[in-house]
Amino acid sequence: MAKAKTSKVRRNTLFSAIISFFSFAYKFALGIYGRSLVLIIASISTLLLFIAKVVFVKNALATRAEKKRAYFIMAMTAIIYSAIFILFVVLKVAGIDITKKNNFEGWLGILFILFVMVMFVLSVINLKGAYEKADLVYIGLKEMTFISALTDLVIIEAFLVQVIQYYIEIPGLSILDKYFPLAIGVFMVVMSVRMIIRFKEYDTQS
Repeated sequence: MAKAKTSKVRRNTLFSAIISFFSFAYKFALGIYGRSLVLIIASISTLLLFIAKVVFVKNALATRAEKKRAYFIMAMTAIIYSAIFILFVVLKVAGIDITKKNNFEGWLGILFILFVMVMFVLSVINLKGAYEKADLVYIGLKEMTFISALTDLVIIEAFLVQVIQYYIEIPGLSILDKYFPLAIGVFMVVMSVRMIIRFKEYDTQS
């Protein structure tokens, strides 16, 4: 990216980082209030996204070697979060009661679900665009955004299952509710491993 364009992206990302921090605080508070481990896990992903944005702002105009180190921080952050998420999923699949059943009721709940759906779609679009660029920390930022959105996708799935079960009992839906997050967790791990591979393959001399 050209220097002027990068500076603009940095300013936008800094503003976005502030929004991410308040989003983390909102999800975390809502998760504590509702005793929902899903929302608490989602808040952690948003916090890590905030960290990734700060790392990007700090290193957007750095040297290739510095960008490689910054990307490594992002990759390790993704791995740590993926491990936390997998732990949560394993407990859920095992049927261990670790959280109060979350109810997304009323207009506030519906608006929240619509918001995370929009964020997920935007993250997919942005990730595709990021891979068309050569800037490593920019790619890392979009990868972290997508991983965070994957957590929100689990919230969407829980909401849809809850709505469907309210109107009709579908055999096997509870199994889907257990194993869908596991599939998401595995995908997160794959993405994290791919980030490590990209880190190792990145040439600081080019």
